[in-house]
Amino acid sequence: MLAGDVPIAYEYKISDYMSAEAGIGVTTFNITEEAIRGYSLRQDGQTQSKLGYSGNVNVKFFPEGNAFEDGYYISYTMGHRNYAQDFYTTTPAGIDTTVSEGFNWTDFGFTIGYQSRPSERMIVDWFIGGAIRQKQRRTSEKEFDPISGMYEYRLIDSKNAAPAILGGMKISILFR
Repeated sequence: MLAGDVPIAYEYKISDYMSAEAGIGVTTFNITEEAIRGYSLRQDGQTQSKLGYSGNVNVKFFPEGNAFEDGYYISYTMGHRNYAQDFYTTTPAGIDTTVSEGFNWTDFGFTIGYQSRPSERMIVDWFIGGAIRQKQRRTSEKEFDPISGMYEYRLIDSKNAAPAILGGMKISILFR
């Protein structure tokens, strides 16, 4: 939730040694990104988060053969998060302007985790790991137009890849 992602997933036990999980969700204001980059308040305006979407796929391997029971696992994970936002500003001529911005994260990595069963129908899953994160950011930049003599906002697309630390907790309800 600190990363602004609220997913719902379904996990299927393939065998005692393996399970597969897939999920979808909504994204909203990303507290961790705000703390690192401070993108909501900028010198010439502010951004407001909108609802976006997310999706993930995990394949878990349980070395001790205890899928859906207390135990450790290793997981291959893929995830995508789309964060949408509007940038609000007023031009020097006094015209209110809204520009649609946003950013995407796509992760490919591995996690290790521990899941425990505090009750017959509940699993608590703690995990940590690493990934390569493909980042794509669409932000606006103020630019002077010499023909009109006014400032305009132009969308700039940037892409890069960087290592990422993955971690979190999941709470699962068993429906069997």
